[in-house]
Amino acid sequence: MDKRRGRLKLIKDPLHGYVELNLSELRIVDTRVFQRLRRIGQLPLAYLVYPGARHSRFDHSLGSFHLAKEYVTHLGLDEYWSKVVTVAALLHDVGHTPYSHLLESILLEHGVSHEDISIKLILEEPELASAIEDYEVRPRDVADVLLKKTRESSIISGPIDVDRLDYLVRDSYFTGAMYGLIDTRRIIRLSSFVEGRLAVHIRGLGAIEELAIARLQSFLNIYFHHATRGAQQLLLNAVKKLEEELNIASMSLEEYIEHDDLTIWALLRSSNKTRDIIKRLESRKLPKRVYETRMIGEHPHYNILKNRDIQAKVSEEIAGEAGVEPDLVWIDTPYVPPVSTDESVYAPFFVEEGAATRLVEVESPFLKQVSEAFNIIRVYTDSAEREKIAKAAARFFGSPTMR
Repeated sequence: MDKRRGRLKLIKDPLHGYVELNLSELRIVDTRVFQRLRRIGQLPLAYLVYPGARHSRFDHSLGSFHLAKEYVTHLGLDEYWSKVVTVAALLHDVGHTPYSHLLESILLEHGVSHEDISIKLILEEPELASAIEDYEVRPRDVADVLLKKTRESSIISGPIDVDRLDYLVRDSYFTGAMYGLIDTRRIIRLSSFVEGRLAVHIRGLGAIEELAIARLQSFLNIYFHHATRGAQQLLLNAVKKLEEELNIASMSLEEYIEHDDLTIWALLRSSNKTRDIIKRLESRKLPKRVYETRMIGEHPHYNILKNRDIQAKVSEEIAGEAGVEPDLVWIDTPYVPPVSTDESVYAPFFVEEGAATRLVEVESPFLKQVSEAFNIIRVYTDSAEREKIAKAAARFFGSPTMR
């Protein structure tokens, strides 16, 4: 083993204190594909609402790595699988599109996710694969953790994974919207593998309830803030106008990793097709929300509005009734997915009985309620006829729940 691995690089993180990396871990961080994450914002365009929200996927990945180290130490994983899990945490977002989940929607239309790209990079990008192997870890094992093929996968993707435990706290901190009040260390230290599942001791129920509240509030007030969503829609429309020049779904891996937030912005700003949209974003001239309704569970119109063609037809109908041009009205349907579709609680809980542990069912009506699906329907416009459009939307969707 390389003796250099005992030496540590300390990176100061505002949430976790010092993130420690040995020289082999640092080699992974220093690869071109990982450094690219410095130039991909965690919350695209959220700085137009929350000026401090300038943090990146790089920051979040280091935070997830740090929490994964705490998990594997507490859970007592052996040396090899501890390294596999921490590398998986470090690289879980390495394949993200520019502007994070905003442009990932284009990939998803072609049946590809950022996780798919991450796995391809881990297995096929020479510099990254070499750095992983130098850490004496098989890239295939890292990919299997990300593909949810192992028991340890739940540390990276699950109800109490390092991804969620970091991004909720991090996004709350950098926006200043104090919803991410989560006792992450208590959750980690009260966790255990029970019956092949990552579970939390029953004493951690309060911390899990805090996590569920933070998740819902962050979606409603940070990720789905109406002004942020309006700005994101403008940017997404601009990217789609350059579909021939900027088709990220058809790019080779090498072309894909050449792009980040900076390159996309520059391309959009230099094109006659999209320059006006970028100048509008630079001046913060955003579309106005004129109607909003929220509902726990399923809204009667929500499922049909998931279809973009139907959304366009409904927009035209509302615009026609209001007497404005159809392209001045559009619909947004942000959706907070349910925490779990097959469990009545947020995460499995366990109790200890002597030297044995077993899973138990926990009845928490509060936890169940805040973990249900949450639907939002919004109508935006660039027209001055906002009142007419708002009334037309209300006649179509019912009385608004937000004004």
